[in-house]
Amino acid sequence: MTYEEYKNNKSNRSGKSIIRTILNKLFTIVIFTMIVIITSNYSPKFKSFIVDKVLNSTMDFSFVNKLVNKTTNAFKDTKDTLEKTAQVSGIIEEPIKYKDGVKYLIKENSKIHLKDSGIVTFIGEKEGYNNTIIIQQSNGYYAWYGNIEKPSVKLYDYIEGGEVIGTSSDEYYYVLLKDDNPVNINE
Repeated sequence: MTYEEYKNNKSNRSGKSIIRTILNKLFTIVIFTMIVIITSNYSPKFKSFIVDKVLNSTMDFSFVNKLVNKTTNAFKDTKDTLEKTAQVSGIIEEPIKYKDGVKYLIKENSKIHLKDSGIVTFIGEKEGYNNTIIIQQSNGYYAWYGNIEKPSVKLYDYIEGGEVIGTSSDEYYYVLLKDDNPVNINE
């Protein structure tokens, strides 16, 4: 077998290996689900564990969405996502420390872009931040975008990183929280 034949044969197998990997994972999930169902029918302790820890627990759906999007976006062109890396379309100067976060001085009617994907958990007034949008990010952080005059999102929307969440004029605020504690954004 020549090198060219080997290379052509290998490239033909790459599509099959992706399908094989997906089928293997699906098979694993089905087998795991069957084991859980069978075991929970014979063991009341295990059944109560599954009900308490899995069914009655709070799930971080933004993590699930990010995981699904990473898996399904693996085959998409990333040019669009690279072009959306700017957080604000009209920053005038570097951010200034403000309360628990930073303040950006921006051009009038600038579009505010989401830094990291997540779910909108709050839209409303916050003292010192005016109209605020809070995003539960898939990494467990909460991002506050303050002084948003015209929000373009609704409560419980899932928003991809880089998408426009609203507009603001002259300034807007950004706060990042982990476990209700402010995170130093400049680090």
